[in-house]
Amino acid sequence: MTSVKVAVRVRPFNKREIDLGCKFIIQMDGKKTTITNTKMAEEKMEGVSESTREAMRVKDFTFDFSFWTVDREDKERYHDQERVYKCLGVDVVDSAYDGYNACVFAYGQTGSGKTYTMMGPHEDVGLIPRICQDLFNRMTDETTSYRTEVSYLEIYNEKVRDLLKVTNSNNVVHNLRVREHPKEGPYVQGLSKYIVHSFSEIEALMHKGNSVRTTASTNMNDVSSRSHALFTIVFTQATIKDGIPSEKNSKVHLVDLAGSERATATGATGQRLREGGSINKSLVSLGTVIKQLADASEKGLKPGKGNFIPYRDSVLTWLLKDSLGGNSRTIMVTTISPADVNYAETLSALRYANRAKNIINRPTVNEDKNVKIIRELREEIERLKTMIGGDIDSISAPKVKERLHESEARMKVLTEEWSEKWKDIASILKEQGTLALRKEGAGVILDSALPHLIGIDDDILSTGIILFHLKEGKTRVGRCDAEPPVDIVIAGEEVEVEHCIIENISNSVTLYPHNDSLCCVNGNIVSEPTKLTQGAVILLGKTNMFRYNNPAEAAQMKEDLKKGTLIKSGVTVSLSRTSLISQSMTDLYRSSENLSGSGWELDTSHREEHERIEELKSQIKVLEDRHHSEEEERINKQAAMEIELERKQNQLDKAYKELEKVQNEVVQAHQYDHVPIKLPKGAQIDDLLKQLDEREADLTESSRQQSDTLHNKLETLRHDNDIHKQSIQAKITLLNDKCRLKDTEMKLLDDELMVKKQTAREQDMEDQKVVDIEREQLNKMQKDFDIIFHANLVENDVVKQVYDKLEVHENDIKKQFLVKETEMKERWKTDMDEVANENKEIEEAWNDLKEQEKEYEECLKSDTLTDDERNEINVEVEQLQEAKNLLKIEEEKVAAKERKIVDAIEVEMDRWEQYKQSEETEISESKKNLAKELGNRELNSLSNKIVEKEGNISDMVHELKKQETALKELESDIERKKSHFLSEKEDILKEKETLNDSLCKSAIKLEQGIISINEELNDVDEKLNHELQEIQEERESLLLLKKSRSMVDSGLGDLEEQLQQVHMTEDDIKKIEDKRKELEDLQRAVDKANEVLEEKVRQFDLARDYELDIIELEKDNLQERVRQDRINALVEQEVKRRMLEEKIQREQKRQLERDRERREREEEIKRLKDAHHREMKQLKARYEQRSGSVISQSMSNPYATVMSADSEGETIRRKNTGSISLSPNQPRTINITIPSYRLQCYGSDSHYEYEVKIEVGDDIWSIIRRYSKFREFHQEIKFKIPEINALVFPPKKLFSKTEKVASERRHQLEFYMRSVIEICSKIPTCSLHSTQNQFLSKQVLCDFNPFFKKGLFENTKYGTG
Repeated sequence: MTSVKVAVRVRPFNKREIDLGCKFIIQMDGKKTTITNTKMAEEKMEGVSESTREAMRVKDFTFDFSFWTVDREDKERYHDQERVYKCLGVDVVDSAYDGYNACVFAYGQTGSGKTYTMMGPHEDVGLIPRICQDLFNRMTDETTSYRTEVSYLEIYNEKVRDLLKVTNSNNVVHNLRVREHPKEGPYVQGLSKYIVHSFSEIEALMHKGNSVRTTASTNMNDVSSRSHALFTIVFTQATIKDGIPSEKNSKVHLVDLAGSERATATGATGQRLREGGSINKSLVSLGTVIKQLADASEKGLKPGKGNFIPYRDSVLTWLLKDSLGGNSRTIMVTTISPADVNYAETLSALRYANRAKNIINRPTVNEDKNVKIIRELREEIERLKTMIGGDIDSISAPKVKERLHESEARMKVLTEEWSEKWKDIASILKEQGTLALRKEGAGVILDSALPHLIGIDDDILSTGIILFHLKEGKTRVGRCDAEPPVDIVIAGEEVEVEHCIIENISNSVTLYPHNDSLCCVNGNIVSEPTKLTQGAVILLGKTNMFRYNNPAEAAQMKEDLKKGTLIKSGVTVSLSRTSLISQSMTDLYRSSENLSGSGWELDTSHREEHERIEELKSQIKVLEDRHHSEEEERINKQAAMEIELERKQNQLDKAYKELEKVQNEVVQAHQYDHVPIKLPKGAQIDDLLKQLDEREADLTESSRQQSDTLHNKLETLRHDNDIHKQSIQAKITLLNDKCRLKDTEMKLLDDELMVKKQTAREQDMEDQKVVDIEREQLNKMQKDFDIIFHANLVENDVVKQVYDKLEVHENDIKKQFLVKETEMKERWKTDMDEVANENKEIEEAWNDLKEQEKEYEECLKSDTLTDDERNEINVEVEQLQEAKNLLKIEEEKVAAKERKIVDAIEVEMDRWEQYKQSEETEISESKKNLAKELGNRELNSLSNKIVEKEGNISDMVHELKKQETALKELESDIERKKSHFLSEKEDILKEKETLNDSLCKSAIKLEQGIISINEELNDVDEKLNHELQEIQEERESLLLLKKSRSMVDSGLGDLEEQLQQVHMTEDDIKKIEDKRKELEDLQRAVDKANEVLEEKVRQFDLARDYELDIIELEKDNLQERVRQDRINALVEQEVKRRMLEEKIQREQKRQLERDRERREREEEIKRLKDAHHREMKQLKARYEQRSGSVISQSMSNPYATVMSADSEGETIRRKNTGSISLSPNQPRTINITIPSYRLQCYGSDSHYEYEVKIEVGDDIWSIIRRYSKFREFHQEIKFKIPEINALVFPPKKLFSKTEKVASERRHQLEFYMRSVIEICSKIPTCSLHSTQNQFLSKQVLCDFNPFFKKGLFENTKYGTG
């Protein structure tokens, strides 16, 4: 046991804390860390003692390490990354090499330096890179094999993401599922794992994961980790020390936790706020787990022994389950901030760390179970040798000697198997230097840098993958008998000794076929040198198919595909090759004409598709041309309008000049008049314009504020609705999952019931056949009994008289039974007729009510009815409904009466049958007693057999009824469960409907709110536009007046002073006014023309944008349709092809299966006939030699009959069906039985093992063998003894892992083994024949074949060793 090692590290002030002027609150002295509350005054407090106040202000903590990383100048106290690694990281590497699991996790507030401690910057790396580098630096022992496997994940918002498995869009894989193995503990399903061979490889994977890890900027940290990162190393080392193998495994978890944070300090909102909530939730769960583990360790309790640890409250604690309180050496690094603004968070982190150091873990060395067994065997051998003093020959007890030899042999076998496993892997990886193996999710990927061939085997029994590297130079391909030996050996039809040569020159591979050799490339037969391309399918002979891969060429094709330079023909070739691979081998060596035909059809489909695409492109081009023509027309119209506007502007300028001229004439003509003309001054006009601008700005600002308020209100409304919608959708998703779960459970119940019914039906049929056979035998026995009884009855007159009286009595009773049954049937018929009449009357009443109801419905549909008539009909309809209810009650009463009568009839029938049976039994017993009085031995024996047979039949019938009752109970139980599931499903659907209604209501409410806010926005805009329009009109009038004033000023100097001295006549004033009105009319016409022009331009822009949108939409739709049609056509074509192939394959398999079964049946029948013929000959010969002797049943003829008249011997032989026919000279017999079988392993490795019990005289032992061992025994023995070929070995079956197949196979294997022993015992040259070994023993049988030898590890409840 060991406690969690805890270290605390304090960082220097960051820029934010320096700007805030924070105070330093952390002090470290050796292992002690002190935190001071600067907000608490140092002066004395009333009612509080000095010691209490000081304890509240200053708190001390003691840890394993306290790292001071504040001031680099303080070299004595400063702990850099190297010193931290020496204190913590070296122990982790030592633990890995010692075979212990290890874990390092960094905890602390956000921005406190966790990532710096664990990862560090590139120039000053942290713990994780240093641990990985030291792990590889220590791999110096050449006698030791090392294996390193890494994975990298992050926990983001309580979802696991794989940081090393990047998709095509450079996104990491989200939401992997966490599972828990009963022995290995929690693991992530589908997590990619990479095998690395150097630090550079692990460093590259580390950088790859860090580049996609989730980070974001907050107020407290510019690069804040928004997820927990978990870097895992699985380190395995294997070696042999002092002749004993050693294999140690270590799992190292290196964890960089996200920091705890407060929303007020980080300023997090939106997504950052949700991330912070998920981080804090998982850290709270971590704190709870640490607290409960510490409490359990202090109380001396083990986790799970009376105390519950909530590991599954978060994904983080679940994955760190073993590291926190299990099999691991764990180190916790707590990083803290020295600033007083973070006092609460720092104190909380120190308390976390203080709790964690109380946790007690129980690390153990992780070694291979076989290695552990080898070590224990070695210790046992040493102990046994110590017991005997080291001299093996002096052992007097044979059991001790046997046990010592057995332990040594077992250790030797395990050591060799373990060594071969590591040697094979190492040799393959060493020879194939360009071959790399890595695990990704649930799969394993083989990567190779050289061109290579991958075998595509058509044999369904083949389970391996064959890969042939094509190294630089020539690679010879041919049969195994070629001289000199070829590089690649193939076999099969039309394979030549020297079939072909494959030459690789600078990654350019060419196939050179030999003369008359069958070589196909992509379905085309080639006889000339052919260059191979990536993905080519090669067929050598008729049965050897390979796929050619060239990694360099494949990489180039990927680049071309990304750049869009891959031509369509290349795509067509790729598709055709894919279809070639999906075909079977029997189709690939057909004529090249068929293959080219299929390619032509594919090209035709592509050509049609290309034509359709070109037609759609031409339609798009027509739309674009129309758009261009309309755009040119718009530009011409705009130019014409601009010319017209310029012409009118010239007219306006000319009018201004005439007005100026008139004013000058008036001034000159009336220089001496004294009528003054006052015009507004320029400064006054400017003031008015400035006031208008201020008013316009105020209105705009007020409108903007109102608009912002309404928009904020609209966003709030939408946000609330989105939250509500997400909540409801989550509930609906949960309900859908529950509903699917109920459907699955109901389907499972239906399947279970169907299987049970099918099994029961088959069992009933078999049992019924047995019962029928037994009854036939019983009838035959009874007939024989009657014949013998009547034959003996004639000789005894007294017994005959008694028998005649019994016959008379029996006939009288039968007549009485007949009369009684007739009376009962009449009585029952009367009661049932009465019930039938009542049911008939009720049925007629129902028909009348239905007709009446139909008439009322037709009347109500009529439009000619008055209100009174309609009311009367409604009243009658109500009365009709009441009559229906009464009739329904009456119907239920009649049904109850009918059930009561039927129950009474059944009870009476049962009693009557019991009475009849008792009377018949009494008469039968009397007859049997008479038979006994006759004293005939044969009659008595036959009578006893009849009684026994009747008892057996009765028990069988009772068992059949019992099985039927059990099946009915099971069916009713399943129906109850289904009804319960249906009711639960209805409740779920109702709840789902309620949630959907709520969702609809919330959507309607949202739409109403949006409409209301939009109306308010429109009102604000309309009001603003109206007021701005008024301001604009005022501004235009002032500008016009100002322009007039400026014109006057430019011509006459100070026009105001001069005009004040001018006296004009009314005609002059009128003339000026007319000119001014004319000028204003002209100005209004120009303004109107400008407005018309602007409106036309705006309308034309809108029309143009609308046309462009339509064209773009049509273009997108056409492209989508083209793409979808193309995909659909390809999918449909591929589906049809695959369905046709599957159908052909199914028909072929069915035909082969039928032919095989027919052949097996014919062979079995022939074998049984031959065996029966041989057995009958042997039996006749023995009968002639030994008259009256007992001949036992032969294993090879299960239907052999008895040649003796001794019935007792016959009974004994029938009971002992498992015995072997033996000659009287054979002192010992071999009896083989298979009493049981059991299922071993789980999943794909599961298989059935059979217990084989062997009896040879007094030697009895059991061995455990699986089906494959029996098959190997058959293959070996049929070559040694050709007569065994006459036996049929139990064949393979499709569903070999089912209970039914295992049960059938047990009987078949038992029959086969007995037959083999019997045949071998009759062959003089065999070691089991009496001439070879007069006394059979266990050793003789084991020497005959090792199959019968008890293995080293077969120490089961069935064995004796």
